Amino acid sequence: MHIAVFGASGFVGRNLLDELADTDHEVLACDVEPLDHDADNVSFREVDITDEDAVEAAVSGVDAVAHLAAHPLPASNENPKLNAEINVVGTLNILDAAREHDVEKVFFSSASSLVGEVETVPVPEDHPATPQSPYGVAKHAVEEYLEVYNQLYDLDYLVFRFFNVYGPYQAPESGALVPVVLSRLAEDKGVFVTGDGQQTRDFVYVRDITELIVEGLEGDVRNEVVNMGRGTDTAILDAIELMADVVGVEPEIDRKPERPDEIDDFYADTSKCERLFGRAPDTDLRDGLERTHEWLASDRDS
Repeated sequence: MHIAVFGASGFVGRNLLDELADTDHEVLACDVEPLDHDADNVSFREVDITDEDAVEAAVSGVDAVAHLAAHPLPASNENPKLNAEINVVGTLNILDAAREHDVEKVFFSSASSLVGEVETVPVPEDHPATPQSPYGVAKHAVEEYLEVYNQLYDLDYLVFRFFNVYGPYQAPESGALVPVVLSRLAEDKGVFVTGDGQQTRDFVYVRDITELIVEGLEGDVRNEVVNMGRGTDTAILDAIELMADVVGVEPEIDRKPERPDEIDDFYADTSKCERLFGRAPDTDLRDGLERTHEWLASDRDS
C-alpha cells in the first residue's frame, strides 16, 4: 500500500513513520518542516496543506492518507482564523484530493478537547460536543465533514480522538505536561500544580496509538470515530510524582489556584476501541514515562 502522511514531522507523525518503517508499505511523508528519515520505504515532500495544488500532487497515486497535520490548540486561541484555514480548509484540500483520486481510506487525528464540558466519565464517543477553543471547534467540524464526504462521495474514513498523548518526539516546547515536567525535573527545577492536583487525565503512550493507526489503515474498520486513551484516570499530582520517581529526584511542587475552567475528571471510554480492534492502548504509565525520559535525555545529549 502507498500511504501519504501529512504532518509527518510532528510528534505523532514521527512515531507513525517509525511504525511504518517496519512494514512493506511505501510512505510519502509530507510536512512544511524538513524531515530526515533514513527508512528505505519513506520519502519526504515539502507540502503545506493550505496549498491545494501541492496537496493534490501528493495524494495523486496513493492508496490511503494519514492526516496528522494541525495548527495547535494554544495557538488557536491567539489566531482562530489561521487555525480554521489550516485545520478546516487545509483538511478539505486533503479530502477533495482523496475523493478525486479514489483514495481507499483517510485517517484523521481528532482530539478529545472537542468534548468541552464533561457530563459523564468515562467519556464515550457519543458524548455531547461543546468545544471551548477554536481548535476543538475545528476538530469537531472535520469529523462532521468526514461523515458528509462519506455520504456524498463514498470516501471512507477513520477518526481517532486522542486523549493525553505522550512519548518520544514530543518536545518540552510543545507545552504538554509530560515533556515539560520530565525536563524540569531532570534540570532540578520546580513544577507546579493547580488546585489540589487531584484532577484526573488519561495519559496514553504514543506508540500504542501509532500501532492502531497502521492496523486501521490496513484493516476493515472504517467510517468510525474511536477514542484513543487507556481508559485509566490518573491524578495529575500522581503523574508528577511518578515522573519524579522515574527521573530519580524529589519533586519541588508549587501550588497554584485552580483555574476556573479546569476539568476535574477526564478519561476515555475505550469499549468501542476494544470491540473494533480487540484491544485498547495499554502501555503502563511508568513504562511509557521511562521510555519518554530516555528519549528526552538522548535528545538533550545529541
